[in-house]
Amino acid sequence: MMRAGDLNRRVRIERNGSGTDDLGQPVDGWTEVATVWGNVRMLSGKETAQANADVGSATASIRIRYRTDITNGMRAIVDGVIFNILQPLPNVAARDYTDLACSTGSNNG
Repeated sequence: MMRAGDLNRRVRIERNGSGTDDLGQPVDGWTEVATVWGNVRMLSGKETAQANADVGSATASIRIRYRTDITNGMRAIVDGVIFNILQPLPNVAARDYTDLACSTGSNNG
């Protein structure tokens, strides 16, 4: 069972593609799917050189309340940091949370 206090960050989930804005006008690019509370755990990080520039990347797990409408290829934005969602991992047994396996850094959004 998840406690509400563990979910201490606002997470904006976005999908790339066409959608509509609040007025019903077509919009291309990233559109919001949901804004939810979550918990971010940074798992690992590395720094490499690409084109004579240092580039950092990290892997993270973002835990949110149970959802089934999130797919790989979407992105999560937490405190201005873009996380590419590699794989959503819903806890289908208890249906209380979904972990989002993410990467950030070298190729954001």
